[in-house]
Amino acid sequence: MKNLAILLNMFLFISCHKEDTINHFLTKPVTQKELELNGFHKYSYEIIIDDKDKVDDTIRSVIKYDMYSNVKPEKNENGDIYPTKLWGFYSEDSIKNRKNIDYLKNELDNKIITYLFRNDSLFYKDVSIEFFDKTEKKVPNLTSRKKIINYYKKNKIPIEPKIKNANEGEKYATQFIIDGYFTRFFYSNKEDNFEMFTNYLTTSTAYPIKDDWYSGHIYKVYYFD
Repeated sequence: MKNLAILLNMFLFISCHKEDTINHFLTKPVTQKELELNGFHKYSYEIIIDDKDKVDDTIRSVIKYDMYSNVKPEKNENGDIYPTKLWGFYSEDSIKNRKNIDYLKNELDNKIITYLFRNDSLFYKDVSIEFFDKTEKKVPNLTSRKKIINYYKKNKIPIEPKIKNANEGEKYATQFIIDGYFTRFFYSNKEDNFEMFTNYLTTSTAYPIKDDWYSGHIYKVYYFD
């Protein structure tokens, strides 16, 4: 769950251009420095949380969020700099839609990669593959439970199904503990895309990444989990 914070602070953007050599389908944690060295763009903001202390109303805590993305910045309609819009287009945006989708296909190789750090600790990672071509060998085919398990076993990475009902031994179909981290996959037999989400701090594995970061703005939110 997430809720809007009481106070929002400044937004900061830092960009660099280098070749990405990280295998983002592995769950091994990466550092902010590694992402910077691999050409990721940094988008940051701070949130000030007021604990509503009736005795001392000066008690507040500052939460810093640093998001690293392979998506380059652009200016939105208000002149603010945010990640290039790749989501939430409408009919009146048809020209921009085509231009940005071409960028996704030709420059990003259909990959949207997002890392979020909270107070300098890696919080979560999301890897979204759009227009997935199953003949493309650079991207692993993680579009079924069996293929997911085989991929990590082949790479000698520990993978265990996440338990849904311990009493009955029931397991989630697309949720795993991979190398000790809660990871969830989203895929469909009817669509040519899939998504991988890893949480490094909690067990939650569902956040609206594209809506939050890639809709032409950034929702400056405080994540409670």
